Amino acid sequence: MPDNERINAIAVLLQRAARQHRFVPYQKLHTLFLDEEPLTLRYRALEDAIALLGDCAELDYGCLMALDNGLPGDDFFNRFKRHRPHEFEAVMGYASTGRSLIKKRVIAEAERARVFIHAAQGVT
Repeated sequence: MPDNERINAIAVLLQRAARQHRFVPYQKLHTLFLDEEPLTLRYRALEDAIALLGDCAELDYGCLMALDNGLPGDDFFNRFKRHRPHEFEAVMGYASTGRSLIKKRVIAEAERARVFIHAAQGVT
């Protein structure tokens, strides 16, 4: 599948999940790629799909990705910290390494609520 098709497919997955108030397991993302395709390519496509759905400084559909523990992976938290450092620090604390699962859950749940509202408004 060409990269643009994959990016669009990921965006559709995220958009559909948002409208249904659901999450997307990372395993679902990986099924769109061949086994030999590198993780960097997969996560670049995810980032590009997220960018299609909104500006990460305002809203991050990547929060809908879910590991086995229900939280998004480090890719989301790194992006959140990069685009919204003040919000990140307000929850995690100044100079935090970002390891607290409880605090990560606070960030993820707040962002997921924003994404669900955004999707319900049909803005994407």
